Amino acid sequence: MTYILLILGSFFIFILSTLSGGGASLILMPLIAFTVGVKSVAPIMTLGIAFSSSSRVFLFFKDIDWKLFYWMFPSTIVGSYLGARLFASMSSDYLQVIIGLFLIFTIFQFFQKPKEKNVSFLKAWHFMPIGFVISFLSGLIGGVGPLMNSAYLNYGMSKEALIGTRSANAVLLHITKILSYAYFGYVTGDVLKFGILLGASAIVGNIVGKRVLSSISELFFRKIVIATMVISGFLMLYKHKDFIVELLVN
Repeated sequence: MTYILLILGSFFIFILSTLSGGGASLILMPLIAFTVGVKSVAPIMTLGIAFSSSSRVFLFFKDIDWKLFYWMFPSTIVGSYLGARLFASMSSDYLQVIIGLFLIFTIFQFFQKPKEKNVSFLKAWHFMPIGFVISFLSGLIGGVGPLMNSAYLNYGMSKEALIGTRSANAVLLHITKILSYAYFGYVTGDVLKFGILLGASAIVGNIVGKRVLSSISELFFRKIVIATMVISGFLMLYKHKDFIVELLVN
């Protein structure tokens, strides 16, 4: 039953993730915690998403913005390593609440018109510090959902370019995290087994998701991305509701 739940659940999650430009990690967290256990969530999710992102790079290779990828390359490696290093020694509750609130406030982008790339206030080099922060947070708490999508949208990317570029950076991010988790002793036989199973389901889900993606408009895709960010923010806050109540009471 554990295998069936993980396979079916991850399959549908990654179809949705393809259509929304990411965000699978926030939905995967409770699924993995329920089927495998809380302690293995971060390394299993990292391994599974590494497989998923690799398949998306193959599917959307011609759409990748390599200029952005090269700007994010060094900061992604450094940020994800430092985050993974602090993974077991620092409470991530505060960070997840802050990220959740940020994602919820992206709802204001829902009513904005898409920006053309040539009028965007974001430049390619801005993605170096942005990539460092996102990678650090991802290594520290296991996943930050579609947090990076806000920057991609404001850069004026097409739906295919967003998914392809995000996935290329995610491959680098998650490989670094896997190596870091392995170095610090978090990658066990069960982690490898469930991570590979998760990745295989994700690959099939990505293929189906790409077929559906080609039939929707850029504007509808943008709305799906923003809606996913807002929902992900509420999920993060709900996951930490006890911690939030404790903060408010004290």
